[in-house]
Amino acid sequence: MSTNVAVIGGGINGAGIAWELARRGYEVTLFEKGRCGEQTSSRTTKMIHGGLRYLEHLHFGLVRESLRDRAWLIEHAPQLVHPMEILLPIYEDSPRRKTTIRTGLVLYDLLAGRQNIARHRSWSAAEMLETAPLVPAGLRGGFSYWDAQVDDYRLVRTVVSSAIRDGATVRENTEVTSIRRDGDSWLVRTVSDENRFALVVNAAGPWMTQFLAQNSIRASYVLSLVRGSHIILRRPVSEKGLLLQSIGDRRVFFALPWKGGTLVGTTEVVHREPLDAVRPSDEEIEYLVARFNRYFANPITRSDVAGSFAGVRPLVGRATNPGAIGRDYRVVRKGNLVNVFGGKMTTFLSLSRKVAMRVDNYFGAPRVAREPVFDVVK
Repeated sequence: MSTNVAVIGGGINGAGIAWELARRGYEVTLFEKGRCGEQTSSRTTKMIHGGLRYLEHLHFGLVRESLRDRAWLIEHAPQLVHPMEILLPIYEDSPRRKTTIRTGLVLYDLLAGRQNIARHRSWSAAEMLETAPLVPAGLRGGFSYWDAQVDDYRLVRTVVSSAIRDGATVRENTEVTSIRRDGDSWLVRTVSDENRFALVVNAAGPWMTQFLAQNSIRASYVLSLVRGSHIILRRPVSEKGLLLQSIGDRRVFFALPWKGGTLVGTTEVVHREPLDAVRPSDEEIEYLVARFNRYFANPITRSDVAGSFAGVRPLVGRATNPGAIGRDYRVVRKGNLVNVFGGKMTTFLSLSRKVAMRVDNYFGAPRVAREPVFDVVK
């Protein structure tokens, strides 16, 4: 019986799945209609994190899994993922009480366990002002905690390179136009050819619902497409990252050091436009500028924005408030088709292993993957 597998979608999850399957000895072909990692996976907030704010919605399992994967990436990919201390200032009008935030940070440390980077700590208002150029009026001190920052695009390219080294075939600039069953296998058609595979893994990300509909395949879950936009400031603001609370809508946003400047984001807006030309709206840019100016002593204008970018996240579920939708993922196998709904950069390793387990189940025997060792990408 042939065990060749097609993986559709070259974002971080598709690349990770291809790598995991290759290390288990499968004959894997990864299809990506553009260049791997150039869409949503390179338009993130550049963080490998446990998801502190997920605790507010009681997503303990996802946070624990994310923190475990965070620790592994820090240890095994230090050239791409490095720890970062993040300040969390609290003002008199902050929408969350100090005791609530302290409880969340204690739980965050506990869930990280022995693999924690460092424990959170309390800061006085004076200490905060010495470290970051914050607006002093109403500042009541705050906390700091640890997560990690990543060069997201380089991480995807490294995973792709690692998959190729370990035996996967990667076909970039090759759009899959259709898949159709033919007996016990799938015929995967591209613009240039058609190939037969014993199993297909669909990791199309934001294109998932569209791709399933085009191929008359019923979706197991509803996906909400949520746009996250960021701006990049020309000047650095602080050597440490900052997590800030938006007063009007209770959202949080980051101001992070990034390549000599400052990355500010993200927004959460339901995306209804085409997926091939995603960009921040003027309203989102103004939103981020206004939120930044609420907290920093040196206000900015649009002229201080050196660049901006946006990515669309496929979130499992539907809600009027995008921030209320969970960040967990779902892996569904129906026969020899595996569909991956959702997923985030931090947990691509765990997601890939769960997909591979379902592939093993289909072929009837578990396989042990070779130890994952990142290729060196310059």
